[in-house]
Amino acid sequence: MKTRVISGIVAAMLLISLLVLNSYFSIVVVVAVAILSAIAVFEIIYNTGCIKSTAVVVAAMLYAFAVQFAYKGLLCSAVTLTIIYTLVVVFFAVFEHTNFGERQITMALSMPIIISFAFSSLERLINVTDGTGLLYFILIFNFACISDIAAYFVGSALGKHKLAPVISPKKTVEGAIGGLIGAMIGTVIVCLVFEAILTIDIKVWVLVLITPVMSIVGILGDLFASAVKRNYGIKDYGNIMPGHGGILDRTDSVLLVSVVFSLFLNYVSVIK
Repeated sequence: MKTRVISGIVAAMLLISLLVLNSYFSIVVVVAVAILSAIAVFEIIYNTGCIKSTAVVVAAMLYAFAVQFAYKGLLCSAVTLTIIYTLVVVFFAVFEHTNFGERQITMALSMPIIISFAFSSLERLINVTDGTGLLYFILIFNFACISDIAAYFVGSALGKHKLAPVISPKKTVEGAIGGLIGAMIGTVIVCLVFEAILTIDIKVWVLVLITPVMSIVGILGDLFASAVKRNYGIKDYGNIMPGHGGILDRTDSVLLVSVVFSLFLNYVSVIK
């Protein structure tokens, strides 16, 4: 537990430092997200034992890193880079077919593209041009993490019915409900604080109504990551964060929430 707490404090300090630096240089988060994206891709395609080819792993990590800059218009288009990466995977599927079968092809083509896009969605929300990036980031944290924390405590106290016994035995229906309620309370608090600090009018009721949906998305992201780990027989995706596991172990729910919340904000304004 001591290791877990210390690791969490260090991660929180690094995150705060990044956000402070990013307020002066918006490229900071892009670089950080590119690095995290590459590490996360390594964790899921190599640490699971699915892909053992060093060349494919390196190509996937390079794609996950470089595409973040492509999304920002600092390289060729993201579509071009994705096509190039796809051709690399096709090459290995043809010339290394004995060791690079259907499972490896699916993993190599899907996860680097999905994970890097999810990280890009998180970066875009943090660096929105109207100055509300920190609000969106904290809301994502609330949807995914505060909800999970509330679910843990409610589930420990009242949990009786398993939510997904095979994939995640500790999650309960009661805990999930408690997590949704906790996240809704968190949304109200976050909105009131930011309205006071930024002197803006936030459509609090819209965000409160969408909170349960986002929290459920976070639960699905967590369960999806757990299902993959179960399938490959591993406990954690990595050990870069002692006591917590890998990057994906800490960001699985956040990434899926970022994608869905970003899509939601494209169609619904939450600032009056």
